[in-house]
Amino acid sequence: MNNTFDWNRFCEVVKKDFRNMWPLFGRTMLILALLPMTIWLVSVVFPGVSPVSANFRLWAVKLVAMLAACMTASRMYRTWNLVGEGIYYAMLPASKLEKLLSAAFYSIVVCPLLVFFGSIVVDTFLTMLPFGGYHDWIWQRDPGLFSFNLDTDPGFHYGPWGTLYSITYLLSFVGTTLLFMFTSTLFKRHKVLRTFLWIYLIEFVLTLVLVPMLNTPSFTVWFIGLFKDMGPDGVLNLFFGGMIAFAVIEIVVFGWLTWRRLDRMGY
Repeated sequence: MNNTFDWNRFCEVVKKDFRNMWPLFGRTMLILALLPMTIWLVSVVFPGVSPVSANFRLWAVKLVAMLAACMTASRMYRTWNLVGEGIYYAMLPASKLEKLLSAAFYSIVVCPLLVFFGSIVVDTFLTMLPFGGYHDWIWQRDPGLFSFNLDTDPGFHYGPWGTLYSITYLLSFVGTTLLFMFTSTLFKRHKVLRTFLWIYLIEFVLTLVLVPMLNTPSFTVWFIGLFKDMGPDGVLNLFFGGMIAFAVIEIVVFGWLTWRRLDRMGY
């Protein structure tokens, strides 16, 4: 359980986690991958909602992939903070760093991608059927749906904002996943549900505090002045810069907290 890193030993941990993936999390991933299919079933039962846009279907696929990332640690590493049961994980012949990196690899990369591409395959098959509300391929989404109508920006996901949006999305995805990894070392039962409830509670408290502060004439004057001085491009750069900075802080904090919890875990 030292903190050294050995590549061959790390690969053995990854292989072990791969063997455990289906028994511990496989059925749940399959359900998540099939979950967007309910949209197609609704379009069949209620033809009036047809056709279902590719944008909405892609959003649903991203959502289930995010859910897979949030649930991975609580399912595949359910016992790593349990007294008695967690001793098996603690005694594995690998360092804490190797175990943590393997858990992060499956939580951030492997399981979400499996669910994502599984949902894409299901969506493609349903689009091929001659009935139902899937008329366009999922990759034929409208790039201008989220356009800011700026002269230099044909769409939110393209143009000069495409790179910033992608970086913000990916960093936020990693940060959120690490948050759920950390809470999986805190809660002993209902780890994902409790995390969502705590997030909701914190957001509710922050809303009660921040909304009165922001809903003031002085803030409105400041914001309008900022918009005039910086212009739409400058405000968007500031927004994305703040989101990226927040996501990086989230990654560092929750990555370190997860490491600290595992490093000092008592079994």
